[in-house]
Amino acid sequence: MNRVVFMIKLEETFISGDGGFSTDPQTYTQIKRTDKSAIYQVSRDGKINGFEVFLIKILPKGTQIFAKTQEEDEEKYPSTGTFGKTAWFCATLERANERYEELNNASVNADAEEEKKENLIIPVGEFSTKDFAESNKIEYPIAFLFIKSAIEENKIKFVREERRNVKGKPSKIYTMA
Repeated sequence: MNRVVFMIKLEETFISGDGGFSTDPQTYTQIKRTDKSAIYQVSRDGKINGFEVFLIKILPKGTQIFAKTQEEDEEKYPSTGTFGKTAWFCATLERANERYEELNNASVNADAEEEKKENLIIPVGEFSTKDFAESNKIEYPIAFLFIKSAIEENKIKFVREERRNVKGKPSKIYTMA
């Protein structure tokens, strides 16, 4: 017997701050998407500010957020904290398309990576997501998702944040649990 699965999809166009939260709202318009990733054009007053490219996150039915329980599976637009990990801002459509292709190629390879997951090597000592990706010769988004999963399974634990570059956010440092 086939089960019907309902999914609340991302809106094709929406305005930030809908409901009065923003005094200077931006319009987000979907340019392209697959089941795994999307590109949205970001504009204000008709002027294009850039593009956001991201892996689509699905919030599963039954997830509890504050006092509300998720009634259906729902695709979620990335939060600010995901940028640089599974979401990116691109100034040009050309760069956005390049990143989109990288994500789709990574997600096409994700099934093969899933099979290799058992063979991934967790570095001895402390490591960042970038270190993990490089040591296993896998894409950064796949390394990020693996580490996230391994933390939930108590195989890896977060140790601290460490600034490894002058620019950008500090790197999260992990070790085996």
